[in-house]
Amino acid sequence: MEQAKSFGMAIANSMLQTSITRNQGMTHPSFFPVLPLMLAVTVLLHAQETPARRHLEITGSHTLRITYDCTFVWPGGGGYTAVMKLPLPPDTGAQQIEQFSSSLKGEIETDSAVPPHRLLSATFHHDGGDERRVRWRIEIIGRFQTRQLVDGPPPPGAAPIVPPPPGDFLASTESINWDTDAFRSWLNAAGLHRATGESAADFGGRLYAYLRAHGSYDYPPATAWIASAICRSLDTDCGGFSTVFTAACRANKIPARLLVGQWFKARQRADGSVELTDGRQAHVIAEFFDPHIGWIPEDISSSFLRTPGYPDLNFFGRDPGYFFTWHFDNDFHFDTPQKPNAHVQWIQNPSLWFSENASDVYDSLSHHWDVETLK
Repeated sequence: MEQAKSFGMAIANSMLQTSITRNQGMTHPSFFPVLPLMLAVTVLLHAQETPARRHLEITGSHTLRITYDCTFVWPGGGGYTAVMKLPLPPDTGAQQIEQFSSSLKGEIETDSAVPPHRLLSATFHHDGGDERRVRWRIEIIGRFQTRQLVDGPPPPGAAPIVPPPPGDFLASTESINWDTDAFRSWLNAAGLHRATGESAADFGGRLYAYLRAHGSYDYPPATAWIASAICRSLDTDCGGFSTVFTAACRANKIPARLLVGQWFKARQRADGSVELTDGRQAHVIAEFFDPHIGWIPEDISSSFLRTPGYPDLNFFGRDPGYFFTWHFDNDFHFDTPQKPNAHVQWIQNPSLWFSENASDVYDSLSHHWDVETLK
């Protein structure tokens, strides 16, 4: 900052001296040629010195152990196949994974997404005489934060803001297809273009308010989870609203991403901490990036569902409970025993895809989640 200040003043002083030299024959030196430059330098320095107007306050932090148990029974006989594709849960900032284990083993692979998904991948074969009952256990231990967007600059010693790598979370994809005529037409009609000087946080707030005013919750949604289709009516669910929100941000060159996973039911205590309650549900939220604030969460579907957490039902910039992210964004493509290059939009529960002759396995599947607060 001091270097910028010195550089700016040096330019202004140099131009001022030039102006005086050129006007030595005049009774008073003419300052008018340099006033616009001096004003521009002053504005630039003032903008550089303006503190952030808002920041994300960490209102709670807890370590959770998440355990998922699944059992199934292979049909009698043999010659059956199953494929496992399990996302490795990422660190999001609010979610920091410390341990991950799966009793079914495989190889770690990445796909062509930007940034790529990391998946635990395996193919299983069941032959006659093999054990028919299978138990699959996944255990995850991680640190989870609850956050709230508040007015004022960040406190001293706040963690630095780390931007995403260039190009990450900006692409138009199979589902987040913002670079289409249909979606661009909707942006134009809705007036959802980022104004000159409008911060990413301000645009995100305006976008959230538009979706809240014009949308309605509908499950199952009226259209597929594709941005260009959802925007026509805005009658959709958590995945649909998050997809449209993400697409609109990316169309305005703001990095944004889907967070796909599970919402563990919780309620906020008076001191800002969060208490786990019974229940969970598959859920999708979105985050967008402001360079002065970081990744800002939004969860508009919780406002439509009147989810407990905030009396004003404003879930913009707020995490009122625990959200576990399996993966960013969506649109997986991989071979299953029944379909090559299958399109799987998102993976919200650990899943196996079975060969057609083992379809009876689905009737024996049993799922159980357990979430424990460690500290």
